[in-house]
Amino acid sequence: MTPTIEFYSLFQFIYDYFNKDLFNNELPNCMIVITRKTYTMGYYSNERWVNKDKKKTDELAMNPLYFSNRNFIEVLQTMAHEMCHVWQFHFGNTSRGGYHNKEWGNKMESIGLMPSNTGKVGGKKTGQQMMDYPIQNGVFFKSCFKLIENDIFETLWYDRTFKEKVENITSNHENVIPEFNNVDDKIVDLLYTPFQVETPIFESTQDSSKSKYQCPNCRTNIWGKRNLSIICGLCDSEYYNVE
Repeated sequence: MTPTIEFYSLFQFIYDYFNKDLFNNELPNCMIVITRKTYTMGYYSNERWVNKDKKKTDELAMNPLYFSNRNFIEVLQTMAHEMCHVWQFHFGNTSRGGYHNKEWGNKMESIGLMPSNTGKVGGKKTGQQMMDYPIQNGVFFKSCFKLIENDIFETLWYDRTFKEKVENITSNHENVIPEFNNVDDKIVDLLYTPFQVETPIFESTQDSSKSKYQCPNCRTNIWGKRNLSIICGLCDSEYYNVE
């Protein structure tokens, strides 16, 4: 395979697998892309794409800058997290742009992921920017155990470069491996192993006091300090950071 086909085929495979194993094949197909959006491992944008027949499809993005800094299971968590957004748009009731409401949180728990604004036990289950962690011995873990046995990540490509802003986020990440009963330790270890065949190359970036933000629907731009959470007053979408 070419690198492009090999890379995207892997994430299509994971999407299809989770769709069948966690969502009963309810979810429609979507456009899976990569992004280098600041401070995010992935995101979902509904009906972002359209073809000449006016057929629309959603966008699900994964950030390759994090592949070499996070464990395999966190890459899978990101995919499942965004798939819950796909489910909510098509079968539930979404809130304002970027907000993770109770309905989304309940769906996350139903597939074995606990929403948490801190990514740890005890965090808030709803909010603008949310993380998650696998529920002990939940359906997500069991699904990952079956998936990882296929050595799917043997075909994963990852970005050889990293920026200081990514390193700062990931350097404090806690690598706590839960204990499991009747599970091969090698499978557990693999899920909690970062994908890294060489030391990533550091690319310094000029730090700026302001960042550019753009509304995904209106395409209007604004500038402000970093890490802002901004809602568009025209279409209720969340502005995203433009690098």
